[in-house]
Amino acid sequence: MPVHAAVSAMQPPLQLYARAVAAYRQGNSRAALVVLQQLLRQHPGHADAWNLAGVIHGTRQEPALAADCYRRAIAAGAGAGAWMNLGLAEQRRQAHDAAETAYRTALRLDPAMTAAWRQLGTLLEEQARRGEALACYRRALRLDPDDLRCLGDALMLRRYLADWDPAAVPQPEALLAASAGATRSDLAPLLLLALPQADARAQQVAARTFAATQWHALLSATPLSAPPMPADGRRLRIGYLSSDFREHAVSFLALDAIAAHDRDRCEVVLYAHGPPAEDAWRGRARAAADRFVELQGDDVLAAQAIAGDRLDVLVDLNGYTAHSRMGIVARRPAPVIASWLGYIGTLGDRRLVDYVIGDAVAIPASLSQFFSEAVARLPLCFQPNGGPEPVPATTREREGLPPGAMVFCSFNQAYKLHPALWDDWCSILAGVPGSVLWLAPPRDDIARGNLRREAQARGVSPDRILFAPQVPRPQHLSRLALADLALDTWPYNSGTTASDALRMGVPLLTFPGTTFAGRMATSLLTALDLQECIAADRQALVGEAIRLGNDAAARAALRERLHGKLPGARLFDPAAMAADLERLFRAMHANALTGRHEDIDLA
Repeated sequence: MPVHAAVSAMQPPLQLYARAVAAYRQGNSRAALVVLQQLLRQHPGHADAWNLAGVIHGTRQEPALAADCYRRAIAAGAGAGAWMNLGLAEQRRQAHDAAETAYRTALRLDPAMTAAWRQLGTLLEEQARRGEALACYRRALRLDPDDLRCLGDALMLRRYLADWDPAAVPQPEALLAASAGATRSDLAPLLLLALPQADARAQQVAARTFAATQWHALLSATPLSAPPMPADGRRLRIGYLSSDFREHAVSFLALDAIAAHDRDRCEVVLYAHGPPAEDAWRGRARAAADRFVELQGDDVLAAQAIAGDRLDVLVDLNGYTAHSRMGIVARRPAPVIASWLGYIGTLGDRRLVDYVIGDAVAIPASLSQFFSEAVARLPLCFQPNGGPEPVPATTREREGLPPGAMVFCSFNQAYKLHPALWDDWCSILAGVPGSVLWLAPPRDDIARGNLRREAQARGVSPDRILFAPQVPRPQHLSRLALADLALDTWPYNSGTTASDALRMGVPLLTFPGTTFAGRMATSLLTALDLQECIAADRQALVGEAIRLGNDAAARAALRERLHGKLPGARLFDPAAMAADLERLFRAMHANALTGRHEDIDLA
């Protein structure tokens, strides 16, 4: 253990262990480690102490130290729980074989350990052993049918596989029922944004339960940040927190706007965490800020580092997405915290973040009631977009597209697809003879086969479902221009994929949903003044897609209208977005100075 402290007088091991547990629960991992070191010097065979030390090192992003502690706990007689914890540590180290051995040992000792079955499933899924993973999730659900985390993991995997069997376990209704009645939750509620069965209220309830479970003590603790400081005569200090300052959709969208901040009025700091990355987009992130900080250590140390910078506003770009570090945000390292772009919904507790950034179309006043945060509305569109990008030339022949066919496209991830959406798209294909549907590459051949079978079951030849290969972003943008019409997903709309299509001159059809996630594309199209692409409902969208698919002249006119909107479009102007953000941040800061917490609407 890396922490050193003087050994005090001998104390009973139970007392010392209780002190360590209390310090850990209060979020003071360093103090807990000091007490544990004292305990283990006096009682080196204390299995529970070694196990807790492993847990703490895990929270501090030190998986190698955590694994060593778990091995010592096991050597001291710890049972299945320590073996499962060892599996977690090895999994975080990407030591897949060692992790699998640990999980299977835990299950041999305790076959009813639901968490071990679930975690083994996540490990197998990481290795693309998806059939085995789903079997593990289902084994866990037989033990605990209301395990929210396992229900969510299993359903998300089924969605990625396009496994829509109505008799298969689990079904979305099981997740929603368990979520509605849960008093605790380990399920980050991202999946609920994509379930047609989950309305805005269900999303809010799931987020609220998750937030209360994960950060209950922190949300009532004293904030790390100092009170807000008047900004008269100085630059506003803005921080952006993200795991996605790398080749990722968040960087594609936001970095140019961040770089465009007026440095005479704003100081900008980027705080990076998550997977190591030194790609071209990481370089662009470094260049976009006054300072670029690679956060080190656990959430406590990271939050303390941010608090030490005395920010005025901290913007979290993750929310409940992959690699999120909401434990940093929960410690309140800035007097004003906003959620933007990464997670398209509420985080469930206004003490976690003060504002969610949207706009009047994406989050109209009627939806404010479903947000625990105040809504801060930008004047045009909540979604930023990068400036022009050079793209190489390509052809339909090169991309494997039929030369004369009507090409519908949707490059959304497979988890956004579902049977009712597929009904609509197959109806469109049936109504436009010879047309094809061009999709993003699924994770594996299972999904490809399932989607083609689902098309055939709806009377559409599987040959009309085409899958694009994975290519670098410039090539992807180039090929997008070959499509005739983009189809939006619902209830979780296209975000980056929508603006990419529009940028390349491909009209997108959508209809306004009843959630933030279901109104993203409507916001983008409204910002471009393309109301003719916004249908009244899903039935109207199907009809309009069929009409345009069969009318080349109407398609050409719509495409020409879109092309006419693009030059000088504010939607694709990062400097304009930066200016709007600065106005929004100053309004947030002004509210903080006067103790107000209310919706902000920029005219």
